[in-house]
Amino acid sequence: MALLFLIPPSQAQTPAPAVTAVGISSGAASGGTYGAGERIEVLVIFSRSVTVTGTPQLALTIGSAVRQANFHRRTGTLLYFRYTVQTTDADSDGISIGRNALTLNGGTIQDSANETNAVLDLGSRAIGNQANHKVNGSTATVPAVSAVTITSRPVSGDRYGAGEWIEVGVGFRIPVAVTGTPRLALTIGSSTAQATYASGSGTQTLTFRYTVLATDADTNGISIGTSALALNGGTIRSLTGTNAALALGTHAITNSTNHKVAGSTATVPAVSAVTLGSSPASGDTYGAGETISVEVGFQLPVTVTGTPQLALTIGTGTGQAGYAAGSGTQTLTFRYTVLATDADTNGISIGASALALNSGTIQSLTGTNAMLGLGTHAITNS
Repeated sequence: MALLFLIPPSQAQTPAPAVTAVGISSGAASGGTYGAGERIEVLVIFSRSVTVTGTPQLALTIGSAVRQANFHRRTGTLLYFRYTVQTTDADSDGISIGRNALTLNGGTIQDSANETNAVLDLGSRAIGNQANHKVNGSTATVPAVSAVTITSRPVSGDRYGAGEWIEVGVGFRIPVAVTGTPRLALTIGSSTAQATYASGSGTQTLTFRYTVLATDADTNGISIGTSALALNGGTIRSLTGTNAALALGTHAITNSTNHKVAGSTATVPAVSAVTLGSSPASGDTYGAGETISVEVGFQLPVTVTGTPQLALTIGTGTGQAGYAAGSGTQTLTFRYTVLATDADTNGISIGASALALNSGTIQSLTGTNAMLGLGTHAITNS
């Protein structure tokens, strides 16, 4: 007797994800030739949304050598791969990418819906000698400033009060690495205040921060001069070690009118968001021993002493979530461990008066006590 095997339509009619396009999405900082320290970024597009685990690689043929671009990020059907040009790299004809260039490197690329393995063959989408993407690693690309932007906003109107952060982003043409604590001088009124490096090493944008003091005042708006960026004993270099050019040039800022300062007005930290940051291990219900994590956001950075608490209404009872992390930032994390006696069939609630100091403190960076009321950010039956 012949046996008949039935194949579910989802498997019979849905082909594996396949590559539909490959393109070099980056551009050389100067002309069409990448120098040492620059990033080459390649975009691989699939026919359907895929998930990625591990670090798949894409082989780039640079001259007579093969260099591996590592998987960087995914957005739906789009996969991005990156490679940093080394001093020994050279290609006068342009980068090539062969049809077998994409490899899993111990990871996976699969259909987001049914975990079908993707087809890795680039086929006709392979790339030969991209004339606009040559390489000359013997020429070190000097990281130069490409943008300066005040990325923060005053809590109220156009004036920062005492305790608020002024945050500035300094962009470079290519990625840079930072050591130590470089500084950026802000002209506030007739005084100079030093914004210190906060984050961004390994990317093209560095973030600098300054906390407004009670004595700071500027009615015309913050200025940032062409020579404001200083190493302060640290370094700012390309990913292959070339020192950055520190001059801001035409990207300097004069009297940014939307960024005035009135430090004599102490800004009171107020709650701006309350979010359940955790999820049950299974379904929508926490079991005994699981941790409920709640994040309380403020309008400006706050510091914490002691162990403030956040009251969670669980059924007819109250569980106190203790402060866990976040001092010095705008978001505080509170955590509570579920007990065997806890039960709530409607969902956790957090009342408007749930936040309490518990003999600790929550204050702005300049010492102003925070407002503890959650207001409209309270949560009912999550």
